[in-house]
Amino acid sequence: MSVKAFDGTKVLLTEERWKHIVLRHPELENKFSLVLDTVANPDELYFDPTGAFHALKRLHGEVSDYLVVIYCKENGEGYIRTAFYTSYRRKARRYRQFKKLKPS
Repeated sequence: MSVKAFDGTKVLLTEERWKHIVLRHPELENKFSLVLDTVANPDELYFDPTGAFHALKRLHGEVSDYLVVIYCKENGEGYIRTAFYTSYRRKARRYRQFKKLKPS
């Protein structure tokens, strides 16, 4: 399955990566469409020193405060590496050193 990212890049979520995400984070098992929506319409977007994008979606009444989806781009296409929930405090600590982008 694929989705267009904030900049129009096609980002893939392969079956292998989805299995990885669900194996490591079983609470995301029924959140496939939310993961794709986070890439397409992030509330916050960060660029890390390794070249990966971190798309964050603010959650209301869910398990945690944010859903984080990490994806990379190569040769004009992107692929999702992983996804997980995080708290507001952990987000603030982790992302203070990353470059914040403005999703459009």
